[in-house]
Formats: sequence, C-alpha cells, structure tokens
Amino acid sequence: MSLPRGRTVGILVFFWTVSAAADVLPKNLLLKCEGKLSLILSKPTVDSLSPKTFSTTLSLRDGELADSGSAFLNTGNCELKNEVVICTGKAVYPSTLDGGSESRVMKSYINQQTGEYNFFMETTHHAGRNATGAKSEGMKYMRNGVCRTIGKPIF
Repeated sequence: MSLPRGRTVGILVFFWTVSAAADVLPKNLLLKCEGKLSLILSKPTVDSLSPKTFSTTLSLRDGELADSGSAFLNTGNCELKNEVVICTGKAVYPSTLDGGSESRVMKSYINQQTGEYNFFMETTHHAGRNATGAKSEGMKYMRNGVCRTIGKPIF
C-alpha cells in the first residue's frame, strides 16, 4: 500500500518529533527508503552511466545505520545535528580482483523533518593489503531519495 506523499511526510514527522524535541538520536528506528542510485566509475561502462532506482530498509539502532540489503553499506557514529541524522563509516576489504585491498569512506544523511536520504561512498584501490601500497581510483556510489518510518519506532 502506498500513501500519498504529504501523508508519508506527516507520518515521518509525527514519529520523529518525539525525538527531535529533545534533540536526541532515536535508539531504534526502522525506515523504508527509495530513490535514485548513481555510480561514477574510473572506467565507466555504458550501464554505469544511467542512474538506477533503489529500495531498501534501513535500521537505525544504537547509533548505527544498517542497510538490510548489504552489510557493506552500513555506517556508524550516528548523531543528530540540526534535525539531520549524520552517520559515517570507514572500512577496508581484501580485493576480489588481485592481491590488493579496497578502502571505503561512507557518509549517510537523513533529514528528520522531510525524510530526505543521501548516502555517499567513495572507494580507493590499494596495491597492498590493509589499504597500503600504491593507490588507484575506485568508484563513487551515491543514493538520493526519501525514507519513511515503518513499524513502531521505539525511542
């Protein structure tokens, strides 16, 4: 069932207002997010040049924002600043292409009043393990969309 856009924002604002009044990050919140996904590759392909759509469920719990679709997109250190939930993350993974590694820097933003969601990730390839050695360009991954609360929030 899809709600009219105005009603969705109203529901989002109602649930988040309890937390916003105290300027405290919600302890447990489930969000359904949808929007546009863009990739910028160092060596673009025809397929990578066209934005895609995304739909995912995010869980904001105890200062961490987890993506139900991929553990590789989770961010932590979440805090509420000026009615925007801001989360950051860094990770290093072994390369699946060679003996090197990949470092990732991620940032998530969710506006408490409008539900606007932005996620940015930049990857860098390293020739050595654990983000060491010569660096080469990776990719930039961006999501822009809207989130709405689902389920019963627990503050």
